[in-house]
Amino acid sequence: MGFCFGHGIVFEKNFAIDPGRANGFENVLITHAHSDHVCLNEKSNFYFSKQTHSLIESRYEKVKNHNSKEFGQKFKMPFGAVSLHNSGHILGGSQVLVEGEKTVALTSDFKLQDSLIQKGAEILPCDTLIIESTFGLPCYSFPERKEVYEEIAKWLLEKTKKNFVVLAGYSLGKAQELTAVCTQLAGISPIVHESIFKNNKVYEDFGVKLGQYIKLDHNLKDSSVLIMPPSLAKHELLNVLEHTLRRKVFSAFATGWQNRGGFSKTFPLSDHADFEQLIHYVKEAKPKQVFTVHGHSKEFAGYVQRRLGIPAKPLEETPQKSLQEFF
Repeated sequence: MGFCFGHGIVFEKNFAIDPGRANGFENVLITHAHSDHVCLNEKSNFYFSKQTHSLIESRYEKVKNHNSKEFGQKFKMPFGAVSLHNSGHILGGSQVLVEGEKTVALTSDFKLQDSLIQKGAEILPCDTLIIESTFGLPCYSFPERKEVYEEIAKWLLEKTKKNFVVLAGYSLGKAQELTAVCTQLAGISPIVHESIFKNNKVYEDFGVKLGQYIKLDHNLKDSSVLIMPPSLAKHELLNVLEHTLRRKVFSAFATGWQNRGGFSKTFPLSDHADFEQLIHYVKEAKPKQVFTVHGHSKEFAGYVQRRLGIPAKPLEETPQKSLQEFF
């Protein structure tokens, strides 16, 4: 079995996982529906979870040649059996397990913590682990999600007594979690941006309970909380809202990054694993070889080698293309 890193993770030249371009690959697997992982065309055969399929067709376009899979369902490729497993990242987010000459696990974007709306990732034992390392430095240490939820709910209840609150969270994944925090922990039915409303509906189609929320439609007086994508929650908008509502507007951004970026408050809520979760995953998966991708890949590979004694290197710096070279 051979694989390489180029336009995504490519197995045996005809099967690409999250490629930067889909043209040229007979088979393409998309791990989740965030835009930086979705690249479509009319020729490739596409594989993804049923939830990811629904989100892609709701957010982007219909997929002509698609193969939707349940978590744990195996399907055959020339190099081995492939199966998808919950990544804990967003609805339908998938890890990939390839069982051939050796067992290869690819986490893609993942987190181990359970959230209000999703179970955390399962750890996949494997011979070779390809692990996302976005927060691959010890300085990235996230608090327990329950603590963050309680902090958000307390802050919302305090600020909405006399004021209006804008919560910023990515429209797919984070915004659904914020919707649930508002409804389930703060007892507030928020107004949500149209893009968030569409994604909320797909989550609910798959049985995720978000509570009562309202689609944004010239109805800012229907609630004291508005959930928006961070790209739209600009300072100019907040000023307009204050002028329109004649109330002070507070804003908060839910993110694993520490840059407040003009928001009144930042809550450390991430859909990615922090450093200790990354180390824990590697320990429990017990791989003989680790490749790191994204973020602090070089630094995290070094920690894996020093702390755990497992050979590790950034995949993008690896010239080898055959697993046999590592065993």
